[in-house]
Amino acid sequence: MSSPQRQFFFLGATGYIGSQFLESAKRDAALYDKLKEFTLVALVRDPENTKSKQLREVWPGVVLIKGTLDDLSLIEEQARNSALTFNAASSDHEASIKAIIAGLQKRSADHPSGPKPLYINISGLGIVSDNSRGEKVPAEGLVHHSDTTFKLEDFPHTNAHHSSNTIVHTAGAQKENPIRTITVYPAAVYGLGEGITTDALFLRELGPIYIQNGVAGTWGPGHNALSVIHIKDVGIALVKIFKLILEGKAQDHYFISDHKAEPLVPKRLAEEIGKILHAHDLLKDPEHKPFPEAVTNNFGEAEGWEPTETAKLSFWDSLPLEVEHFAATYKASRT
Repeated sequence: MSSPQRQFFFLGATGYIGSQFLESAKRDAALYDKLKEFTLVALVRDPENTKSKQLREVWPGVVLIKGTLDDLSLIEEQARNSALTFNAASSDHEASIKAIIAGLQKRSADHPSGPKPLYINISGLGIVSDNSRGEKVPAEGLVHHSDTTFKLEDFPHTNAHHSSNTIVHTAGAQKENPIRTITVYPAAVYGLGEGITTDALFLRELGPIYIQNGVAGTWGPGHNALSVIHIKDVGIALVKIFKLILEGKAQDHYFISDHKAEPLVPKRLAEEIGKILHAHDLLKDPEHKPFPEAVTNNFGEAEGWEPTETAKLSFWDSLPLEVEHFAATYKASRT
């Protein structure tokens, strides 16, 4: 059993962002050596499935703990035993985040004179969103934030993801049980990754919705605009953040990783995906149309780092590769 002082608890290690981070970390000798001083404990659904076996190959010595985000007692226990907890699994699963915080609070109480437990959280995009349904607004009406200008308290409590991230923020500020927290807000992450899960979440979610409803649709007219970032740049940014953490140079902070590239506009996204899925006989109608309310009502809502992969391969240039990959795997899964 690993020493609680040197345990690194990882949620989402086989996922799109989590497994890309591990691949990026292995290429950075200094960070890899530092992380190997910890026992990596990963929460996985099935320690014997293909992804878990791949994780053992990527990170020899990893300890696999069987469970899901709904196993709250298990998550709390592992967070309590860990000096470092990294959640790259979900920023929407509030119960598991509360369990992590509870475990970290107990760890602080267990070790009042020791170093503060550290929680790194990958957040969703909704923290800076409003209730937009794709209406077009003047460019001067848009507000952009960076690591230095972003403040959580500036956004209304009705914003998506706000509640779960407020838990992280306020827990980190409690004096009786001090917890260090760092929250990383990626933009819309795209690209075929190098990790265990290679395809972006937006295609895994939107592709089946388009196919099941017979249309590449949008929420409203689809004029929303999202900043974008390539998955490899997210991995590099996380490497930078982790190095700062382990060198004792990272402040409790928010990191916003994005790029001044052409944004993702859902209307164009639907148009591009629709054409490719239509070519694969997965969609009869290639034309974009706004989704009816019957569909939309089912859904709720680094310092010193310079993105390079996003500049090399734009979201729109990467999209055909990703949709081709999605179409092939989707058809293969049904044969």
